[in-house]
Amino acid sequence: MVLLLCNLQHVIEGILNYIQKIKKKDVVEVVCYERYYMKKQVVLFLVAAMITLCMTACGTEKLMDDNDNKSTVVEPSNDLHTMVIGVTSLEGIFNPLFYSAQVDAQVNDMIFTKVCRLNEKGELIDWAGHLKTEEIMADDGHQQVKYTITLNKGMTFSDGEPVTIDDLLFYYYVVCDPTYVGNSILSTLDIVGMKEYYYDSPNYQDIMDETNEKYAKESITKEDFITYLIETNCDGWFDGMLPGDVGDGRSWADYLSDEGYDAENIGSADEMLAMLADCEYEYYADAYDPLTFYQKQAVLGTLDNGVNVDTISGIKKVDEYTCTILFNSPNISGDKLVSWVPLIPEHYYGKEWKKGDLSSIKALNNAPIGSGAYIFNSYQNNLVLLDKNSNYFKGEPKIDCLKFQVINEGDKVADVTKGDIDITDPSASLEILKQINANPEVEKSLVDSLGYGYIGINAERVPDVNVRMGLMHLMNRTPAVESFYGDLAEIIERPMTPTVAEYPKDAKEYYGYDTKKALDCFIKAGYEQLDGKLVKAGESLIIDVYLCNAKEHPLTLILTQMASDMKNMGAELIVHDIDESNLRTKVQGGEADMWVMAWGNLVNCDLTQIFGSRGASNYQHYYSDEIDKKQEEILKTLDFNERCKLVSEELDMIMEAAIYMPVYQRKNMEIYNSKNINISTLPKKTTTYWNYAAQIETLEMN
Repeated sequence: MVLLLCNLQHVIEGILNYIQKIKKKDVVEVVCYERYYMKKQVVLFLVAAMITLCMTACGTEKLMDDNDNKSTVVEPSNDLHTMVIGVTSLEGIFNPLFYSAQVDAQVNDMIFTKVCRLNEKGELIDWAGHLKTEEIMADDGHQQVKYTITLNKGMTFSDGEPVTIDDLLFYYYVVCDPTYVGNSILSTLDIVGMKEYYYDSPNYQDIMDETNEKYAKESITKEDFITYLIETNCDGWFDGMLPGDVGDGRSWADYLSDEGYDAENIGSADEMLAMLADCEYEYYADAYDPLTFYQKQAVLGTLDNGVNVDTISGIKKVDEYTCTILFNSPNISGDKLVSWVPLIPEHYYGKEWKKGDLSSIKALNNAPIGSGAYIFNSYQNNLVLLDKNSNYFKGEPKIDCLKFQVINEGDKVADVTKGDIDITDPSASLEILKQINANPEVEKSLVDSLGYGYIGINAERVPDVNVRMGLMHLMNRTPAVESFYGDLAEIIERPMTPTVAEYPKDAKEYYGYDTKKALDCFIKAGYEQLDGKLVKAGESLIIDVYLCNAKEHPLTLILTQMASDMKNMGAELIVHDIDESNLRTKVQGGEADMWVMAWGNLVNCDLTQIFGSRGASNYQHYYSDEIDKKQEEILKTLDFNERCKLVSEELDMIMEAAIYMPVYQRKNMEIYNSKNINISTLPKKTTTYWNYAAQIETLEMN
């Protein structure tokens, strides 16, 4: 057992635990902040020295009660050498290959360095390396794209080992492994030799043809799918850490928690399968193509008999610091997917790795080593402790320690005001803004969110486009957004966050609020007003709309106005206020006529997941060959201006279909205690893509 002694309470706990171990004749390994080791014996005169060391090196911690997830402040953290960052949750997967929680990603970004990064405008820039892009012609005359990456020389990992191109190649091969389940989609791209490597066959098409012939002509039921998972023990799909996306933005842990299960303690595939069967999981058909799992099983069977393809022919090592990646066709996300990636030390994570088995890499999820500005120290009691990396290639950080501390959302402003927390991100609202403005020691920054709020319509449940257009004309957006957010949000006119560069900045309102136009649309759809009712073939126009937490939702006012207007016309809008889990179930299951939700973390103009005919998140069930073709064209258009034109056309087509009403993009907020932090060392301009973390090495405490 290793006890990390970084404050007085930990020292006391360590001594008591040591005494207990002595009684049991066990050996205790005591680790102080500087990670010097003393084994088997602890002498009393070291206690004072350890207390002094911990007090000066790490400051005073804020401890958590894991039972109620509430903070108990021991002392305000105003140590000159420590900065405390308040977060709402931590999953504890500190591995950029496998994390799923956004807060874990923030920790990983401090530990690992990326080859390239995004600047203040969201543009890709060189960082730990240089990216070169070339459009070339293949022998048969079709266009290819070659990326050349050259790493900076002289960089080292925190254990002193040099950073070389082998570490980047290691990342590529792990995320392209057929058993990889994580955030990267590199294996899905048209890289030369990728399919041969992924399917582990020079004749990979044979595997695809065989599985298609066997299964494509059948209807794969839920029972078939569950049976497949049992047969394969969920291999490549569930590994005990609940990774992946169930199809709606949630991880498996989130989904099962929402269903009432203790997801944190799921330890086997059998438990996972039992829960899926019990809660009647129905998302699999939309969220996944079952054929890919059968194909993957065929690959795994091949790997059991030995690896047939151990390299990706389109990825080549040039020298110790350079490699090239050859795409068989252009892809607008190719540059980011090969360079906006972390450098993973092969010598540490790849010791026991072999194709088809990532278990040795996952075993190090809680013991990360990188080349970033900070070094992982510990994770316990809902607190992550990081030490500065003196060998960071951008220079030694000014702040010795970083602490990521879990706190309650409702306590964020108060904790920063008291000085217990130095930086955090409360949800922006007029009430929160009022609290902050009343505290002169609290500074704030507001940036546009990477998502947007919208109202969706299911085209299968509301099949007449004229009815959908009529509903659009009844959505009075401006009063609702202004009354709830004030200046903390803006109305948007297309279903894409304006933080994406291709968003049409000159987009005009497509459907204005107009009750007369709405009624005209309903009449055009075949409805008529009879005896105070709006009816068609004897049936009244009734629409069911679903949202979560209506009392506090910014768009409730829109629905209230719609209900009143429709009542005056003789129609009915029924508003259902349900919890988040049931809302997702309704929307994903295609049971809602209309719904109110929001998107987040959208960083590019690829909308195939949401509006493509095969998109996993096409919850509006609108399928258009024209939109699909436009999306394919967009993904292959590298010229920015031409791509902007195509995106604008695509968004107009979506608006014309009347399936999505974009409503608002809100502001994200960060707040800082100016008494603790040297505000002058924060970025001169904080943006969606650039905050304190982007230049953490130059940030200072007062």
